Amino acid sequence: MADAATNEPRITGSVPLYKSVEPLNRQKHATYGVNNVKEPFGFLRDWHFVPAIAAEFGVASGSFPIVFLGDKKMPVLVMGLRQGSNLFITEDGQFEADHYVPAYVRRYPFVSASNPGDQPSTVCVDVDAEFVVDKDPQQPFFDDKGEPTEYTKQAVDFVSAFERDAQITEAFVQRLVALDLLEKKEIKVANPQDPENPVTVADYFGVSVEKLQALPDDKVLEMHKNNDLSVIHAHLASLQRWERIMRRVAVQANAEQAAQG
Repeated sequence: MADAATNEPRITGSVPLYKSVEPLNRQKHATYGVNNVKEPFGFLRDWHFVPAIAAEFGVASGSFPIVFLGDKKMPVLVMGLRQGSNLFITEDGQFEADHYVPAYVRRYPFVSASNPGDQPSTVCVDVDAEFVVDKDPQQPFFDDKGEPTEYTKQAVDFVSAFERDAQITEAFVQRLVALDLLEKKEIKVANPQDPENPVTVADYFGVSVEKLQALPDDKVLEMHKNNDLSVIHAHLASLQRWERIMRRVAVQANAEQAAQG
């Protein structure tokens, strides 16, 4: 683990879920750790998507639509249609049973930060996470000798593995872009006030089946050998999960209307 200097400034930037990220340090965080909380996934309630890695597309495709967002075409798992409404977190802050818990979520509150040059990444922690405490933790980050506990070692290993998978995923997306396989897609719903003009409720980038089928045989073979095809097929299969999202949105809307009388 790359141990950051005690005077290193906080990392800033917009990283989904994270609020106040600090490089993990055995002096500064000597008494820190985590506690069990009543709502272990409550931190995810306000997020309707999280970043995804290619390695989890297969298992995640059974639960959520997997789409690509923004200029960088970042792959994400869709868990709702609007900020502040995650359809897979229960009222008591649990992750809904029988659905896949994303690696990005399981990594929290830890994350890695790149350092200049060839220096190893620094492991960081969100000190404002609800279950992170600064004294008397049930699961401390460091032992009495200032060494990482088994909990911290496992967390660091997971963060490192996630970082490697994220780099693999970035390269996968770059190959999709280079082959011009991504196209803009929309999810529309009927508009009761204007039946001839449905309302767009989501737009994203997805793989074009037509462009995929038009690829030369040598490119298809190359994508088969580097596992891109299986990841793409998982993405395409996941788009069937939009029906689940829309159904849950409708149920939620009906419940809100009933609550309002």
